[in-house]
Amino acid sequence: MEWDFFVSCAESDTGWGEWIAWELESGGSTTYLAVWDSAPGSNAVHRLDEAVRLSERTIAVISPAYLGEPGLGAQWHAAWAADPDGLRRGLIPVRVAPCEPAGLLRDIRCVDLVGLTREQGGRRLAEEIGRGRPRTPRSPLFP
Repeated sequence: MEWDFFVSCAESDTGWGEWIAWELESGGSTTYLAVWDSAPGSNAVHRLDEAVRLSERTIAVISPAYLGEPGLGAQWHAAWAADPDGLRRGLIPVRVAPCEPAGLLRDIRCVDLVGLTREQGGRRLAEEIGRGRPRTPRSPLFP
């Protein structure tokens, strides 16, 4: 894979996309974000196709704007189709504004950043993205 994460966001949510990509890269991951990685003169459709195909996972930045743009659905659909049962966590929705996804996206557990501070959001993003199977940090009490 060329990138660890493809960050898919609506144009009006570019600030969120940049913040999420920055947080992920600060943790050592590689990201593709169109505003950073599509240079003038490059073929935007070709680069987007590369990002969808060559990223291990897709972050869908969920907001009313994202849900209202039909073209963005193709980006998360590709990640979902490659991992429909979610075993590899190929599609990770990150909700950044109050909204309710419909259809298939509704059934995928998201990282919810709505109402959090920058610090809280950074911690939640790192914990949820990096999480494998949840487990307590110490031995549970004997029931």
